[in-house]
Amino acid sequence: MTNLKEISDNIKNKNLKEALRLCEIYNDKKNQHIIFNFKGIIHLIKNDLELSEQYFIKSTEIQPKYEDPIKNLYLVYLKKKLFNKMLVYAKQLIEINELNDEYNYQLAYAHELNNNLGDALRYYTKYLDLNGKNKKQALNNIGCMYLKKNKPKIANEFFLKGINFGEDQIIINNLLNSYILLRDLKNSEIFLNKAENFDKNFIEFKYNKARFLILKNQIQEAIDILDENKNIPKFFITLLILYSNIDKKEECEKLLNQSKDNIKKEPEFLNYYALKLLYEGNFSKGWEYYEYRNSKITDFYKDTKEWNGEKINEKSIVVFNEQGIGDSIQFSKYIIPLTKIAKNVTFIVQKNIKDLFKIEIDNLSIDIIENCRHKPFDFKIALGSLIKFFYEEKFVNKKNLIQTIKENDLKWSEKIIKDKLNIGLVWSGSFNGANEPFRSVPLKSLKKIFSINAKFYCLQNEIWDRDLDDFRSSNLIDYGQYKLDEIASIIKNLDLVITSDTSILHLSASSNIETWGMLSLHPDWRWGEFNKINPYKTLKIFQQDKFNDWSNVEDQVYNELKKKVDLKMLKQ
Repeated sequence: MTNLKEISDNIKNKNLKEALRLCEIYNDKKNQHIIFNFKGIIHLIKNDLELSEQYFIKSTEIQPKYEDPIKNLYLVYLKKKLFNKMLVYAKQLIEINELNDEYNYQLAYAHELNNNLGDALRYYTKYLDLNGKNKKQALNNIGCMYLKKNKPKIANEFFLKGINFGEDQIIINNLLNSYILLRDLKNSEIFLNKAENFDKNFIEFKYNKARFLILKNQIQEAIDILDENKNIPKFFITLLILYSNIDKKEECEKLLNQSKDNIKKEPEFLNYYALKLLYEGNFSKGWEYYEYRNSKITDFYKDTKEWNGEKINEKSIVVFNEQGIGDSIQFSKYIIPLTKIAKNVTFIVQKNIKDLFKIEIDNLSIDIIENCRHKPFDFKIALGSLIKFFYEEKFVNKKNLIQTIKENDLKWSEKIIKDKLNIGLVWSGSFNGANEPFRSVPLKSLKKIFSINAKFYCLQNEIWDRDLDDFRSSNLIDYGQYKLDEIASIIKNLDLVITSDTSILHLSASSNIETWGMLSLHPDWRWGEFNKINPYKTLKIFQQDKFNDWSNVEDQVYNELKKKVDLKMLKQ
């Protein structure tokens, strides 16, 4: 009589035909769930996913708590890339044994693939607490999730913890990636050499090398690598973005015309194309493609219906900002017309800028995610998606949601002496901001303006390594350590703010302070045709005329500023 061990041994030895024959003649009905599981395994090995799925489901229908077919269904749906179904069976395994380290890892990974990053992080952490064997992989996955969240500094910490359990080309290249995103040339070079020693033909290494060369401003070398591998979507898209940044319009259009169907389906390509269309003023198509942006993939209100323009005069809606602080400030004004057509609007903002927004607007509440995570809303919408409904709205009398704290205004009016022109300065943004390092100005490129008889105040809290020596030797008064509500009041007491494309530009211009913006050759989409619809009334733009060369901007700012200072001295 056939026994289960005989079938199992044949499966292990890849005698699949014999194993299947033995399954067919096995007649002990009480073990039918095991036979169905065996049949599923046989067809899974043969890569017949449909048939294996059917047998595993039959097995679980007989014995719902039988773990093997549940684990196997998890694998089937991983292979089929049906990540939502994969999550269902990962949850079933945890219900059976919540202290099983492997099951916690599987549930974490399923959540990660479903972009439930908060839940994924929780179960990876539990896996590590349970002393799971594959700590390196768990730490690596956590690091990758933080990269998805655009937090390379935190990601880097987890990659470094992971590398303590052994080096391999995956984690070495992830570390290289995080150092590139942090603009850390020294460590980028160290891990570039390590990654090259592992495998110089590894595709992730080639991609990272191209990005490292961009960081070092070795543009042609980077183009050569990207062009050689442009059949791979991320190389193609990065090459497109690079051509845009250096204003090679012909090459960019030629590459666009060469784009293949598989590349056109990539979210990164759709996002690039959206930004291109928006910059050029093709708003109808631009907003459509803008919905594919990576930042829209969040854990916020997954079960709440997205607003698509329905009537909501008796409904509640939550607006959340999924991008940077500058976006919160610049685009918050589009919430004002929303409050006219909705019964109740809640605007979720970052905790550190909550006090920047007015609270006396009818039908509007300003709050933070921690207070609203479990509140019910009829609809949700990302702030970036809200723009398309109201971007043509005309805002009169400088109306927006930005405010300052009166006590802070008074305090800084007494601290900032008006004997000279008081100028706020921001030359660089976050290390890992969009289009960096091209949108930030090296501090040495602004040395000329410091010769002007005025007081200059640093309003940024991050100083890049490349700027440290120039910063220490400058006459800048450092106010960068203050929180944004304080910075807002400082700005209100200045004569002028000169800034690169950062959140301070939007804060200053939204506060109706005279603001000079220093923009790169090919700036963000909001400075194209969109800026002509609702421009900041107090903003003057100085833009590069050559890629990665700020000399014309420095000269223009210097000349305009000198006139302004001379005029002030004449009036005194």
